[in-house]
Amino acid sequence: MMVSLPVIDLALVEGWLREAGEIALSRRKKLEISIKTDNTLVTDADQQIEKFLVENIIKSYPGHQVRAEEGGIRGGNSEFLWAIDPIDGTRAFVSGLPIWGISIGILHHGEPYAGALYMPATREIYSGSPNGAFYNEESLHPCTEIDIQSPLAFMAVPSNAHLLYDISCPRLRSLGSTTAHLAYVARGVATAALTRRVRIWDIAAVLPILSIVGIQLTYLSGKPFLIHDLLSGELSPEPIVAAPINLLDEIRGLIQVKPSNRKEE
Repeated sequence: MMVSLPVIDLALVEGWLREAGEIALSRRKKLEISIKTDNTLVTDADQQIEKFLVENIIKSYPGHQVRAEEGGIRGGNSEFLWAIDPIDGTRAFVSGLPIWGISIGILHHGEPYAGALYMPATREIYSGSPNGAFYNEESLHPCTEIDIQSPLAFMAVPSNAHLLYDISCPRLRSLGSTTAHLAYVARGVATAALTRRVRIWDIAAVLPILSIVGIQLTYLSGKPFLIHDLLSGELSPEPIVAAPINLLDEIRGLIQVKPSNRKEE
């Protein structure tokens, strides 16, 4: 018997993200900036965007559960969970750099179902659902020919990776946004990505895209990545490596935790 899939209007979601992007761009020169207890930045633009997105989700999908970075969780026990990051890459955003984004990930019964990431400064949008994965409305497909020694190949890493790891990859780049790093892997621009320890809203938007194009996630230690580790809003137990499945072990082998930072593993 054929089981009908739930319907999420991803075009509507993308429209919200574009509107939120205009809010962010209009606020860049008059931001109120605070430092959170975890020493990360938050701006009043983050809060305004999150409020805008949450209100639209609740209005359009009443009864769905929403978990947002700044405002916690809303709604009861629902088969749908929406994970919102109002601005991923706040430091880049505040500094006037272009690589930051606004993202929404949607989980169905605890599994990645659909999501979208919009990068307002570069006008890039990535999306994924049961209908496929897309970059600016162009279909994304698995990349079958990947050479980590290519002059164009690079691994996307956190900005403090040089303090925590010895990495043998020929080229490393830290561009300011975990979600963008993972989107670049999905698109085939980055060969692989190493994240910091993340929360659900850091990665939920790109998980459906990564799955469609054959990118696998694993914890740095080699333990399988489990999305259920993050559903309560907690940090992932370890950093995550994302790469094409045939390169995953090779990529992990290039990353060695510095002895003084074994606790970060």
